[in-house]
Amino acid sequence: MKLINRIKSLKYEIMVFIVFVASHLPSLGYDTFNTDVWKWKARIFDFGSGVFNLNFVQTIQKYHPGVTLMWIGTVVVKFFNLYYDVIYKTPPPDNDISVIFQLHFLQKLFIVLVIGFSLSLIFYGIRKIFNLKYSVILLSFLVIEPFYVALTRELHLEGLMSTFMIVSFVWFYLYLQDKSRNDRFIISAFFASLAVLTKTSSLFILPFVLFSSIYNDVVSINQADRLFISLKSLKIKDILKLNLKYIFLFNLFFFLIWPAMWTNAVSAIQTMYRGIFTIGIDRGHIQLFFGKNTLDPGLLFYPVVFWLRSSVYLVIGLIGFLFISRKLSSEKRKFSFLAFIFAFLSFLELTIPSAKLDRYFLPIQMVLWIPSAFFYEYLLNSLRLGNYKFKHLLFPLIILPGVLLLFWIHPDYFSYYSPLGGGLKSGINIIEPKWMIGQKQTITYLGGKLKSGTYVTFKSGESLENTKDKSKKLTVAFQEKYYTQIWPFVRKIGGWAVIEDLTPQARETNLFIYPVWDDSTIHETRFKLKYIDSIFLRGVKLYNVYERI
Repeated sequence: MKLINRIKSLKYEIMVFIVFVASHLPSLGYDTFNTDVWKWKARIFDFGSGVFNLNFVQTIQKYHPGVTLMWIGTVVVKFFNLYYDVIYKTPPPDNDISVIFQLHFLQKLFIVLVIGFSLSLIFYGIRKIFNLKYSVILLSFLVIEPFYVALTRELHLEGLMSTFMIVSFVWFYLYLQDKSRNDRFIISAFFASLAVLTKTSSLFILPFVLFSSIYNDVVSINQADRLFISLKSLKIKDILKLNLKYIFLFNLFFFLIWPAMWTNAVSAIQTMYRGIFTIGIDRGHIQLFFGKNTLDPGLLFYPVVFWLRSSVYLVIGLIGFLFISRKLSSEKRKFSFLAFIFAFLSFLELTIPSAKLDRYFLPIQMVLWIPSAFFYEYLLNSLRLGNYKFKHLLFPLIILPGVLLLFWIHPDYFSYYSPLGGGLKSGINIIEPKWMIGQKQTITYLGGKLKSGTYVTFKSGESLENTKDKSKKLTVAFQEKYYTQIWPFVRKIGGWAVIEDLTPQARETNLFIYPVWDDSTIHETRFKLKYIDSIFLRGVKLYNVYERI
């Protein structure tokens, strides 16, 4: 009976989990392969080998360090291998394209399950701090945010790390409301360690916790939203004790979850240190920003990312919050202020290094929904509508365009660029799509070449190397960063993808596909290419197709 009552009390959290997972299932695993996915799959294999062979130093795979992602991936690989052993009495076949997609689906599914559970914790915490209505508004907008949807469907770090960080923030704030609830404190520290074990850029969560504990005392002493008070009023010893306890728990979980810490702690910490101060700060990611290649797009980059990669809902919500903030309760202003501090600290941390990518912005985008959702709650409460039923239908009507947008761009969520910045047509020339968009359209185009008889497929067992006559085979060259993301789809339809920089293979390749924002064919001197067509996504030209003469 107690269990049934407990389940009933968590019915909203269970619904959040189900809705999030269900909304991510369509096309999952058959939608995208990000540019780093093969590296992470190799790291997962090596990480798992290190764990099960008790060679724990092998669990140091990357300075990020990516431990949570590798744990999830390792669990999936073990289940997948067990499934094949039981059902087929054999290990999964190597280089079988169907097996590649099956494993990819399962690894993504487990990531979605972990993120869905974490979102349920966020919902629970917000519901306890404020009310059910605000929780529904906040989580509804968050799960239809295109950039968040895109990054939580990937075998990568940002979706996991960002969600873990918000769980840690929300549950620490929840603990500050009732410091007798140590379980909330432990959950916050646990998810803070998960965030850092996913990616070191989340380390600012520790100074943020210190700030939050101080600010909580400041507001409770003054009964107002201001920072400057006499230090004598603060309980310095209690704050230090609280933060030392938090850091102890953080380090304990960090140690327990990462096997390398058990035997090679110094090496593990040195690897993370090198990633932060050598690679992260000194090395940039070359990318196109406003049509020019750069290693460091500078201070303007993340404000532009916010404008282009955020939904119109988020922008309106933030602007609206500025007008109604003084009308909110002190508790809501206090929570919003901490959200802005979280975003500001994250912005500083992301802006200092030269390495900048749009996906790094996700934690900021998530936390900015806290004040934005207060605006929408205020708006719904302020509307005076005579019909009670219509008033309850108003919020679903408000978010309906956002839901329809997701259906429209599915499964190509990375192709979302805000209409406030000119949409897809302008966005691709301002911030280069590092992760490929338009895969489905590209494969549909290549499939048309097969149907028309222009080119033929590779037979079973054939490869580019052992085929003598390649003149009629469907061979396609891509830039390396896109090759890593498209080749499984090309292989699936019977074609063969190559890297256009690899001259021996390129000399025997029939088709070359270049993005319109980085079409380098004018520099091609190895052979002649003839333009034959273009590939479009929602009416926007994405790729130029060339034929080797």
